[in-house]
Amino acid sequence: MKHAHILVVEDEPIVATDIQRSLQQLGYRVPATAASGEDALRKAVDAKPDLVLMDIVLKGNMDGVQTAQSIQRRMDVPVVYLTAFADEETLERVKTTSPAGYVLKPYQPTELRTTIELALHRAESDRHLKETIRWFATTVRCMGDAIIATDRGGRVTYMNPAAERVTGWTQEESRGRDLTTLIVFAEEGPFQTVENPMAKAMYESRLIRLGCMQLRVREGMCKSIEGTVAPVINDAGSAVGTVLVFREAVGEAYLVSQAPPTSAPETFQADPRLGRAAGIINLCAWCKRVPDASGQWYDLETFISEHSSLQFNGGLCPDCMKRWFTQG
Repeated sequence: MKHAHILVVEDEPIVATDIQRSLQQLGYRVPATAASGEDALRKAVDAKPDLVLMDIVLKGNMDGVQTAQSIQRRMDVPVVYLTAFADEETLERVKTTSPAGYVLKPYQPTELRTTIELALHRAESDRHLKETIRWFATTVRCMGDAIIATDRGGRVTYMNPAAERVTGWTQEESRGRDLTTLIVFAEEGPFQTVENPMAKAMYESRLIRLGCMQLRVREGMCKSIEGTVAPVINDAGSAVGTVLVFREAVGEAYLVSQAPPTSAPETFQADPRLGRAAGIINLCAWCKRVPDASGQWYDLETFISEHSSLQFNGGLCPDCMKRWFTQG
């Protein structure tokens, strides 16, 4: 990053001046230097540098590692250590601050520049990623559809507020637990459990549609849902988790369509005995089309899709397969 602002934290004045001069020759700006942790913290807040170049041994009550921790709690800025220490104990402490780089004294200017450039580039990429995640997380939290994410083992990793309301489980309660211990999938009608669609989506690496399925949630309550399950695929093409997006299905359906003036209007409503829509549809006996409110005729598949939660999956029956695709 050209003309990046770098805060130098070094307790030896001569060394600090030498580092400042080296950085300026490399094209960076050094708005301030600090000799103690307390001074570094104040100047970091005031100067808002793009990077902090940190020594480990400092004057005052805080060393470089403690200073880095304090700075990172207040602001998002990468820290590169420039120190003469490389013992195992120091390295283990340094790891806790997730440093952007580690350069040993005496240093070469080219080595220092390479480390700084990589640290600045990584920090910029991380900021964009964090911003994207924040936008995505906010969008998911605000969605009306329920969303549940699981890892490779079927354990819950995320549940948005809508999913909390439908299932009765909170994000905190569900995180890390096997989804099948929280909810049970079943067919509509008499409660009969079905294959876990999350596991099926992962195994088959494809989108699974849930049409009018029952969900037994907390305290044994059953709810009708519809939605989809999608596998999460990594760069290697392997499924590493799933995302379930669903909503509660409407308990009753009231569908109205008007036919041309010469025909009686169609009216549909849920039959409580059958648990599904009942009524009359004006259907052309020859072309199997139905009229809309304006008198225009269109196909039955479109009519059913628009007036119910049913969806169609194209295919061929055995007779058509034999008739049209069997070689004579």
